[in-house]
Amino acid sequence: MALPDFGNEVPKVSAATATKYVRKMVELETVSSQTREAALRKLARDYGLTVSQLTHLYKAKAKTCDVSLFARVKAAYLDRCAKMAARLLHAIEIEEAAGADADDQDLVDRLNGILAEVAAQRAQINTRREMT
Repeated sequence: MALPDFGNEVPKVSAATATKYVRKMVELETVSSQTREAALRKLARDYGLTVSQLTHLYKAKAKTCDVSLFARVKAAYLDRCAKMAARLLHAIEIEEAAGADADDQDLVDRLNGILAEVAAQRAQINTRREMT
C-alpha cells in the first residue's frame, strides 16, 4: 500500500525550456559580446547566475531544473527581451522623427504591445515569487 502524497515534493520544471531560454539569451548577447564565453559571463554577472549553471543549461546537459533556477532564467530571458524591444522601439522612434510613415506607426504600436506583454509576464513572475 502506497502512502498518500501530501505535496512535500519539489516540483520539477522543464530543463528543455530553460535550455531554450538560455540559448536564446546567449544568441542575443553574442551579437555585442562577440564570443559565447563572453556572453555567458556577462549574462551570469547581470542576473546573479553562475557561468557553470548557464553553460550546463546551454549545452542541454541538465536533466532537471530547480524551480528557483528556472524562475531566475525565465526572468532574465524576459528582461533581455524587454531590453531588446525597448532598443528597437527607440530606433524606430528616431527613424520616425526623421520622417514618419504609416508603417512606422504600426511597428511602434506592435512593439508597445510586446513591451506591455513582457511587463505583464514580469509582474506575474514577481507575484509568484512573493507568494513563496
